[in-house]
Amino acid sequence: MSVTVLQPVDDAAQPVPTEQVTAAGAKGSQSSLPTTLLVAYAATIMVIPADVVFRPLGGAASVAGVVGLSLFALWWASTLLGNHDPLRARYPTRACIVALWIITLLSYAVMHHHARPSTEVLGADRWLMQLAQWSGVAFVASECLRELADIIRVLRALVWGGAVCGVVAAVQFWLSYDLSHYLRMIPGFTLNVSDWAIGSRGGINRVAGTAMHPIELGVVAGMLLPLAVFLAMHDRQKPVLKRWIPVVLIGTAVPVSVSRSAVLAAVLALGLFVVLLPVKPRALAIGAAPIALGAVFMTAHGFFGTIASFILRIGSDASITHRTNQWPRVEQLVRQSPWVGSGGGSFIPPDAWHVLDNQYLQTAIELGIIGAFLVFLYLVAPAASALVARDRAADEEIRVLCGALAGSSVAAAACAFTFDGLTFPMFAGVTALIVGLSGACWVLVDRTYRLQEGES
Repeated sequence: MSVTVLQPVDDAAQPVPTEQVTAAGAKGSQSSLPTTLLVAYAATIMVIPADVVFRPLGGAASVAGVVGLSLFALWWASTLLGNHDPLRARYPTRACIVALWIITLLSYAVMHHHARPSTEVLGADRWLMQLAQWSGVAFVASECLRELADIIRVLRALVWGGAVCGVVAAVQFWLSYDLSHYLRMIPGFTLNVSDWAIGSRGGINRVAGTAMHPIELGVVAGMLLPLAVFLAMHDRQKPVLKRWIPVVLIGTAVPVSVSRSAVLAAVLALGLFVVLLPVKPRALAIGAAPIALGAVFMTAHGFFGTIASFILRIGSDASITHRTNQWPRVEQLVRQSPWVGSGGGSFIPPDAWHVLDNQYLQTAIELGIIGAFLVFLYLVAPAASALVARDRAADEEIRVLCGALAGSSVAAAACAFTFDGLTFPMFAGVTALIVGLSGACWVLVDRTYRLQEGES
């Protein structure tokens, strides 16, 4: 693999006309190796279940994980060989990732000063590999997607991958048949045992699609919805029907997951996205909402009743009381190492009853209070940077894209309170891609903004 193709947005490069920078479908534009790898990552994180792994690299080496590690290696090799200068591209989310690396390495060093069970050490090693994957995706996306056309290519792969996941989930829900079995037949990769495919809740099927759990499926689908709607609105190279099919299929994954977290993710992601839309599209979106709810009511029989029953008895619901009953135990574990934790990935619940279902609490145990705060920044920073980039952008297409990324990021940060999201590969991988795409938008807008300032 040649590393010379990894090139950042160069501040010293010749000025690029604004209309060329923002041309999403520029004809003749060819994908670079980083863009191609990001497209492969976006597709595989949604389509290939993460329990299919490359055994020599361990449980974190899913198909998408191997692509993510390749991106990290490509970024480092190009940087060390002088073919890529990451400091030429400035974006705020990079500081969050670097800070997360610092606290992770501190925690990793501290944990090895004490005798620890081998399972915890392996968990910490796996966390390092996962953080390398996320960093590779975020850094390469932020620094090497030079045009909006490149961002669109990656988004297409992510959204259509989500559509495939939605098809698998729909078949599981309505036909009780698991198509994901065929997506696990990858030469050279072996299958870990998957806990979920088709379950039941409230008397109806509760499915996971190609995700590891129905909650992960629903939350990721909710996060993808504004991005799918953005493409449906602005990817005008594609026919209208082809642009809106992924929206329907991804939207289907939200109710069939039968998850309150999925509803929360969809409401937050789409809500913020719609609020940030221009007036006319906003009015159309608000008018279309009752139609979408009616379609869910007609097709996913029992969904509204099941979700309503879980919401109405939220104070006595077993899944809620299970979470709150864990708080004294979490406090006790955090007190053992309050600042740097016991090591990233070292919290290994002995059974399902001891799963915390809260990423921030789990991170407080593993990386300390500082680490929990940094994870929150990592999840919410893409929203903040996307909103700032949106405010500075003059092009409506980029402004709408920034609004979609902000909605996805807010949904991810909120749902990390309701399940331990970073232990689920699809959620973690999509989040890393959103971090990277928000960084790419920041760099793109900043370059255009400074160009306009220079011309004036």
